Amino acid sequence: MVLACGISSAEVRSLGKAPSGRVGCLPTLTCLVVSGDEGFRKRLHTMSELGGYESCDLPTNVADLRHAIDGDYQLVVVDIARPVGDRINDTIEMAEEFAARPGTLLVVCGSEDSVDEELWARQLGAWVYLPGVSSSDALMSLFAEARRISDRRFQIV
Repeated sequence: MVLACGISSAEVRSLGKAPSGRVGCLPTLTCLVVSGDEGFRKRLHTMSELGGYESCDLPTNVADLRHAIDGDYQLVVVDIARPVGDRINDTIEMAEEFAARPGTLLVVCGSEDSVDEELWARQLGAWVYLPGVSSSDALMSLFAEARRISDRRFQIV
């Protein structure tokens, strides 16, 4: 049985194993960070590398944001307190799109004192809601746990 992948164990075994222990044809571990704050993006990019992600996309404008919607990410971090571009709706629509995708863990970063943002994120089905800026240790733990969850999804039980 394969955890949360939607394919049978027989199909997975027929694909062969990659050297890292993951199945060869399954996607590499990738993440997406959507934030209008350059320092926050850079910090999360560093955390993604330390957490073992092969790539981390960091859109800086609405055109890049629209292009990123076509990507396949295991972890998506969306900062609604500091959105990309002038319209917060573009960032909110991005979060809604990825929340609906199976196999994607959505982290929503919001304002420290906004109950409405937290309620929206929880109703959306976000994996984690982060109010305000988090410490580097907490972010490292977040990326490590997301990687463990993603890895488990591709293991045969």
